[in-house]
Amino acid sequence: MTDLNKALSLVPQIREAHEEAERCQRSSHTRALEYAIKAGDALTLAKEAVGHGAFGIWRQQNLPGIPPTTATLYMRLADHKDKFRVGGDISNTVADLSAKGEPRLLKAAALLPKRPLTPAQITAAKIRKDAKAAAQKGNEGIAKEWLKPLGVDELVFVLMEVFDAEYLKGLPAVLTKALPAAVGMERRV
Repeated sequence: MTDLNKALSLVPQIREAHEEAERCQRSSHTRALEYAIKAGDALTLAKEAVGHGAFGIWRQQNLPGIPPTTATLYMRLADHKDKFRVGGDISNTVADLSAKGEPRLLKAAALLPKRPLTPAQITAAKIRKDAKAAAQKGNEGIAKEWLKPLGVDELVFVLMEVFDAEYLKGLPAVLTKALPAAVGMERRV
């Protein structure tokens, strides 16, 4: 049997398991997880047969009723099925959810370990974090960071570029008043 034929032979099994998982999920039946894992096992076999790059297209053509996120969920549940078995570290939590009438597949998936981030996701997270920190600092914080390393002559040049002569005429008087207080604060520290 060729790999493609092997994958195609799994289609009825995947559909049946998906339909049972959906039915059980709607009726709050505790076997939804069992059927989702069964579908995930078959999807994983199909993915291995057709290859990683072609799997999305294959799934779309042969299993249009199963959204990509659902297929991924099933495969993740199947990858960690040992954790849902008796004695697994998640099995008691799933049993608790089932006893409460909440055996939802997404709740079970939330108990799984997080997938490691890709380098692109790590970079994007760092950029978001830096942008958030910059936004929290506000304009004064950014200006202070930018102006602090400037020498006095460079600072005067920047002020002359930004402000008009009338504004700058009042600067010596303000500096004369502010400097003794600033120097006094430095001595206390």
